[in-house]
Amino acid sequence: MIAIGVLLLLGMVASSAAAYPFHGRKLKPGMSGRAVRALQVRVAGWYPTNAQKRFYIDGAYGDQTKAAVKAFQAHYGMKRTGIAYRRVLRELNRLEDADNSTLHFAWGEFKQHRNRACSAQANAYAGTFRGGMTSAKRVRRNVKRLMWRLEAVRAKGGAHPIGINSGFRSVAYNNCIGGAGASQHLYGTAADNRMAKISNRTQRYLAKSSQVHGIACYSSLTHNHFDLRIENKKAASQQSWWWPKRDSQGRDLADDGRPCWGEGGTSSRSVMTTDASLIPTPEEIQAFQDAGEPADLGGSD
Repeated sequence: MIAIGVLLLLGMVASSAAAYPFHGRKLKPGMSGRAVRALQVRVAGWYPTNAQKRFYIDGAYGDQTKAAVKAFQAHYGMKRTGIAYRRVLRELNRLEDADNSTLHFAWGEFKQHRNRACSAQANAYAGTFRGGMTSAKRVRRNVKRLMWRLEAVRAKGGAHPIGINSGFRSVAYNNCIGGAGASQHLYGTAADNRMAKISNRTQRYLAKSSQVHGIACYSSLTHNHFDLRIENKKAASQQSWWWPKRDSQGRDLADDGRPCWGEGGTSSRSVMTTDASLIPTPEEIQAFQDAGEPADLGGSD
């Protein structure tokens, strides 16, 4: 019994130690360094704007970080000081799992899938972050940043599950399934996703206020595409905002000029998507995630 108790205690210590070691310190404006940068990664999605204004993760606790911390505090019922005091840091640690993923997202959700129609070379990278346009270490860093933005979207949308049906892709795998040649998925900065009990349009609106730089929708695919392209220095030519345009009726448009799926009009639904609900249930979201990418993305990101 003693041995079991010791093992349980060690497991608890390891779990708590796995989150970023803020060490209960208080972070405030004027400070700088690694702890501030770690804070910024975690609160970037709370920077209170839906304009195309970038939040900088630079390790310096300035006005942007203060505003993001205030918004985070407001959502979680804390005093809005803009100072990351102990309760703020404890809440951030609660939202981080023992393996450094976030509470509601796992590394496995973002790793490359396997497709029987793809070559052995493409499938060799299944379940990994290897074979892309940057190192596996940098892919993991990018995925972690994306997880924290998705945590913000999830919290703002009522804490409903978000399903990921495509995260990182190796170059060989991306070519096999017809992904865009310069896809952000090749760097781990992108995720194709849907949210339970929320329309795609509402989810896109939430993403705009959560520092998601690339937001795409499709006329014949049911998911949204979110990415952090402005933070992707390995694809400098794509470091700009990419959000859907709207037509005269206020509908979000896909890159092919047609209304995004679910926006109304006959072009917004197709044979591929008629079985999907406009407001998906948690069960539908799980099935969406389990299914993985379509066999042919047709050049979409």
